[in-house]
Amino acid sequence: MKKTRILFYSHDSFGLGHFRRSLTIASFLVRHIKGLSVLMLTGLDSAASFEAPRGVDFVKLPSIWKAGPDQYQTRHLRVSFARVHRMRAQLVRDVVRAFDPMLFVVDNVPLGVDAELMPTLKYLKKKRPHVRIVLTMRDVLDTPDHICPRWREIGVYDALEDFYDEIWIAGCRALFDPVTLYQFPPRVARRARFCGYVVRSVTPGETVYLRKQFRLEGAPVVVASCGGGGDGYPLLDAFAGAARPLAADGIRSVVFLGPDMPPEQRRDLKERLLPLSEYVTTFDYRPDLVAFLDLASATVSMAGYNTTCELVAMRKRAAVVPRVYPRFEQLLRAQAFERHGLMRVVHPDVLDAGELEGAVRCCLEEANEGSAADLPEGVDFAGLSRITRRVRKHLELEQKGDEG
Repeated sequence: MKKTRILFYSHDSFGLGHFRRSLTIASFLVRHIKGLSVLMLTGLDSAASFEAPRGVDFVKLPSIWKAGPDQYQTRHLRVSFARVHRMRAQLVRDVVRAFDPMLFVVDNVPLGVDAELMPTLKYLKKKRPHVRIVLTMRDVLDTPDHICPRWREIGVYDALEDFYDEIWIAGCRALFDPVTLYQFPPRVARRARFCGYVVRSVTPGETVYLRKQFRLEGAPVVVASCGGGGDGYPLLDAFAGAARPLAADGIRSVVFLGPDMPPEQRRDLKERLLPLSEYVTTFDYRPDLVAFLDLASATVSMAGYNTTCELVAMRKRAAVVPRVYPRFEQLLRAQAFERHGLMRVVHPDVLDAGELEGAVRCCLEEANEGSAADLPEGVDFAGLSRITRRVRKHLELEQKGDEG
């Protein structure tokens, strides 16, 4: 192929989910498309600490954080959000010009944070119309009564029609259909492609190695995690209370606090779990979290896209506590999976140590019995392979255009 450069945009205002999914896709692409280079624009502070294969690199945007629904603030710089917004928008356009991608992949937010992508989208259409622009979307964004009027208000439907060549939905229509629920206009709906869920794979050797390294053999293991950890304290606070009676029954736990958990909350949890260190192993963060999930007898987590999809793909018995603010995305997804018997939902309004312990024990009993619900018809986890095929198609089209 004449050109093999792809630019990813991941806005990353809170948590690890958007970046982790984009990095999973990018890493798969460079391993399966010879000579491909993927550059990722991200606002995530810890991006460089993630393991990435040769062919993937990062450009760090100034960090922001989500203060409320559609409200953002600067994370580190003592300047106004308006100034940081201008900087981010300019950086994105400068990188596009310098890197000269043939495919621009935007994660989940068609306009970017506060429409910061609009100058770049207009530039590409006017000056570089050969560049194909694709939106990757989660299966669930929020309730339709929130998404649809908001998208009309800020011009998302117009942008999808004017700028985007395709929309790759990382989900399955059989479980959740955003094209219908979010009222895609006919021309936009025709550009949507359901790719299946995107999940990372684990080799058997990884799981065996971790079992031996951390002496996790011969007893049930519960893995508890809360994504980036920025708002994960209530979940792990409850789990810290549940861990003691679980340990008394010989049940091992592995707890991930997340890189974004505030220091005082991190210290509190470590101090409370330290007396249980014979049975409880605690990490701030590890890039191989998915391998720990694979070895678990049961899991406790929030209900973000990556974790829930990986748990269902592994057929793990999972107790999830979905985030319900500032949007209902996690609750909607978790309830959809729960309706098919694929996980247990503990609503945050009733979350406490006893409630969580009970859910974990139910999961452990089911795991011990070897029971697992069947996947709904039409649900699969082939997202990475289908996205790779879409990328190959776009790159081949560009090559033909260059040759002509």
